[in-house]
Amino acid sequence: MKYHYTWIYLLLIALGISFALGYVPLLIPIFYFLLSVMAFIAYKNDKQAAIKGTWRVPEKTLHLLALIGGWPGAIFAQQRLRHKTQKMSFKILFWLTLGLNLTLLAWLHTKPGQMLLRGIFEFINRLLKVVFTETRTLDVIDIFTHFYNGVQFS
Repeated sequence: MKYHYTWIYLLLIALGISFALGYVPLLIPIFYFLLSVMAFIAYKNDKQAAIKGTWRVPEKTLHLLALIGGWPGAIFAQQRLRHKTQKMSFKILFWLTLGLNLTLLAWLHTKPGQMLLRGIFEFINRLLKVVFTETRTLDVIDIFTHFYNGVQFS
């Protein structure tokens, strides 16, 4: 077992426990999985482009995918594809994005984080209800007006 994969295993365990205890909805582990697949594909495309000498995936795209939750797939791609493992500036920024993502994930377990997460999911839920239950075409202003009419700020 490579030590790089330890982070992935720890995330899987942490997300499983968090979900089981009710701290995060199932959508969060699914989100990590989907972003990891996207990150792996981005790394694979970048590796193939590097070999062919064609247009590359910008490093900022790879870092953004890692920051928002695709870092497990990025680690897996780095090790499996032997890509982006030598450039020190890339590695430093990558591990910083991983740390930031884990910090945000830990913050979601605090009361303010739980409130934010609940608010985001309530917003998405209401948005989907408005979009799929209204018979007329809604514009963005109608959707946000409908949502904010039901929000109570404390």
